[in-house]
Amino acid sequence: MIITICRECGCDADDIGIKLGQRLNIPCYNRASLLELAREKGIYEKYPYFFSEIPADEVDTFTTDHRKEPRLAMSAVISGDCVVVGRCGNYALKDREDMVSVFLTGDKELRIANMAAKREVSTKKAKDIVERTDNRRREYQRFYTGEDWGKAGNYDICLDVMKLGIDGTIAMIESYLRQRDILK
Repeated sequence: MIITICRECGCDADDIGIKLGQRLNIPCYNRASLLELAREKGIYEKYPYFFSEIPADEVDTFTTDHRKEPRLAMSAVISGDCVVVGRCGNYALKDREDMVSVFLTGDKELRIANMAAKREVSTKKAKDIVERTDNRRREYQRFYTGEDWGKAGNYDICLDVMKLGIDGTIAMIESYLRQRDILK
């Protein structure tokens, strides 16, 4: 089983992914661990823009078939059951029958407050982080997939982390996995 998590900034996706992976006894890969794994496997050099989440306007689109990168890069790095946070996982791994794609969302003001507390920055600075990160993720998803980031139809389930909390979100994902007979 592969669970992909796409998210708005401030939704605690890394925490959710790690905790979910621990509960399911499978690894969780986020930006840092995917970068490390790609470097270990010698794949990073082939897909540096994808793994480093370089803004689309900085990518040389004449030298790369960027729409193939997510699938090629992920298939070269990921093997076995896991949780994948970010990196167009919902698109890159969509051919797997045991893949479940999750989009995490929440009230923007609550996400900003969460980011301010987590990073120990002002609300103004947290708002800037949330807005810049969400915009970067939106453009990254569009560039590599042609899909709209956050559009419900592109995911199996969309969950409001600000209403459910971390544990409630994990419980909903596990319930969905059981309903699909992916988790027994």
